[in-house]
Amino acid sequence: MDESGVRIGFPTGEIVIVPIQVKELYTASPENCKSLTIIETICADGREPPPPVIICPGEKIMENQIQDNLTGAEVITVLPTGYTNECIALAWLDHFIKHAGTGLDQYWRILLLDSHITHCQNDFVIKCHENHIIPFQFPSHLTHVLQTLDVGIFRPWKYYYNKTIHDALHSLNMEYSILSFF
Repeated sequence: MDESGVRIGFPTGEIVIVPIQVKELYTASPENCKSLTIIETICADGREPPPPVIICPGEKIMENQIQDNLTGAEVITVLPTGYTNECIALAWLDHFIKHAGTGLDQYWRILLLDSHITHCQNDFVIKCHENHIIPFQFPSHLTHVLQTLDVGIFRPWKYYYNKTIHDALHSLNMEYSILSFF
């Protein structure tokens, strides 16, 4: 499993070639600079992975605005920052346990994680062991090489996400919001 942050409406940089005489260049950019976090899981044995957990910034989310764009299996939660914390990590673990079919009467499974502080908390580790899950943390500063989600899932996804934002900006769509993201 891995989490990745994404800024709503702000793509990564783009290359702009201009004549040398141009001293100032202005490009369209949306006013929205909120971040959200996506927690994804893949299964090495080829089984259907648990649906993603999406952490949106704010106090509450208007379900009627996003339900048409989702399958219904995703978990959407809200925090003021849009980043993960210990409570979200435990909620994700409950979500994983439910969808992965782990438990005392099941085979042991290994869960590959980064070294995020929420994965080191006693409650998280204890709940893993109670459900026959062995949490294995990648060494610090090597997750970009070892973490298969960073390389195989998030990198191409972020490429196409940035392309979508660039296309929206080039068509002067300044209303790219969380609703647009969904």
